Amino acid sequence: MHHYITPALQVDLFAGQPTNDPVAVAITEPLPVADGIEIIGIVFGPVRFVVFFADVLAYAGGDPQWVQETADEWAAGFAPAAGARLVKFMRAEADADTMFDPLSWPLPAPGMIWQFCDVLARSLVIHAATYVAVPQYFFMPQSGQLDLLYNRLGKQFAQGRYGPTFRCVTRPAQDKGGFYGFERA
Repeated sequence: MHHYITPALQVDLFAGQPTNDPVAVAITEPLPVADGIEIIGIVFGPVRFVVFFADVLAYAGGDPQWVQETADEWAAGFAPAAGARLVKFMRAEADADTMFDPLSWPLPAPGMIWQFCDVLARSLVIHAATYVAVPQYFFMPQSGQLDLLYNRLGKQFAQGRYGPTFRCVTRPAQDKGGFYGFERA
């Protein structure tokens, strides 16, 4: 997905957002970048992130069989609803080798993970308010730390901490991983 993050896109996405402010936190409005793919920018101190919201079927190249096989393997058979989004985030400066490597894009301080979790949750709420027809959001943790983060998101969504309530419809299996899936409640 990093190929969507061009210099021109970054200028559009982060226009008017704070730069080089060590304490600034900002979330942009969703920006469509392709059919079924939207992005939101996050400014988190001196670090900028891009959050992708990709229609699951579009992400699968239009192959519903691949979606079902993935659901069978990684979500205990729970198939996403039409229009569901796969959510991925990465540093705005990421490349193909580092886009999903947390060691390549650390937060300004490790203890800020919970503040980042809050900002990530708010970006989903902004997306959900803009794209009201999206029924579900799926996250796939790439590390144990992201698993903890998405588990915390699930608890916060279930409590309605961010306004709308999302219920967790699937969790990764402890022995092989998988997806966290959140559905509008």
